[in-house]
Amino acid sequence: MLKAFEFPGGTNIAYGDGRVDLIGEDVKNISGAGKAVVVTDPGIVRAGLVDVVLKALEKEGVEAELFSSVQSDPTAKSIDEVVAVIKAFGAKCVIGLGGGSPMDVAKAAAAIAGGNLSAEQYELMKNPLPAKTVKCIAIPTTSGTGAEVTQTVVFTNSSKHKVWAWDNKVTAEMAILEPTFTVGLPPHLTASTGLDALTHAIEACTNKNSNPVAQALGLQAIRMLSNNLEKARAKPDDIETRGNLAVASLLAGMGFARASTGLAHSLGHALGSLGHIHHGRAVAICLNVIYVWNVEAAIAVHADIARAFDLKDSGQDEKELALAGAEEFDRLVKAVGLNESLADDGLTVADCEPFLEFILSPENTPMRESNPRWATEEDLRRFVLSILNPDI
Repeated sequence: MLKAFEFPGGTNIAYGDGRVDLIGEDVKNISGAGKAVVVTDPGIVRAGLVDVVLKALEKEGVEAELFSSVQSDPTAKSIDEVVAVIKAFGAKCVIGLGGGSPMDVAKAAAAIAGGNLSAEQYELMKNPLPAKTVKCIAIPTTSGTGAEVTQTVVFTNSSKHKVWAWDNKVTAEMAILEPTFTVGLPPHLTASTGLDALTHAIEACTNKNSNPVAQALGLQAIRMLSNNLEKARAKPDDIETRGNLAVASLLAGMGFARASTGLAHSLGHALGSLGHIHHGRAVAICLNVIYVWNVEAAIAVHADIARAFDLKDSGQDEKELALAGAEEFDRLVKAVGLNESLADDGLTVADCEPFLEFILSPENTPMRESNPRWATEEDLRRFVLSILNPDI
């Protein structure tokens, strides 16, 4: 019998080569005004993508203010700084241009600009969000986070913990998928962001809160990601491949945003807080460690995931097929060149205890609880040691 579930919508999605040229019209249609703040990071500025967006806005007479100092693992302070720019400029629209960090900063700033509290006052939703007065448009330049369609934002607080806020008000009103914007992504980021999306899709299908809609989105995302991620590494300027990854990332984002993630994200967020490890790389490393262990608690859905990986039934039982999916995930991690060793990041087994403390912290507990299989502290210690020393 199906469990009761809800699947709210919210983001208008536009896809196409050259679609960003219409963003000036989008700003006016969504916000009813002609001013926008563009939120991005220095790398996107250097890549020239900001100039494309600013010219498109200028063409439609939309005034723009640029905030380009967002860093990876953005801070609550960055969100507050964008809010100050919004209020000073009188903008009614914020454009998040970049990976998950600029999009999350833009989404959070748009959500809290109608109030007077700082971003940290909304972490883990300890205060309700104010009435929303500023709209948000998200333009991803990576194919990984799915932040363009999620109702969550992740940021680092003053205690150096990665925390988040969630609400329908956090959702961007519009997402523009411009495949040409991901062509210049370096190979290692193509790999880590693609594996981030794949982890989202797998956990959207397998966690305790999953439902048929989330699984449908997740399985299609897995098909598209597994068929295109290696191609994107081999031919990074192939627009069709980049477009497929962009759509797959969005589907995975829609799936996990409405169903949640699992233990790989609990471990991955903790790893990010501990060693500032890129999120996509962190969750892929962590999922690879726990994948086989997870199969035991959810064999049927993991077998479906194996089929989405295009692994054929050849007379084996469901568990054997599910375990073949774990092998395929491991193969893909290695095929795209993800560095699974954390030695160069300065992390060793000596970091086991602080790693465990981050995992057991309140912000990471819900993802642990939603995992299909409960991880005891003994399990967690074993996983941590495997993550910190892959040769164990």
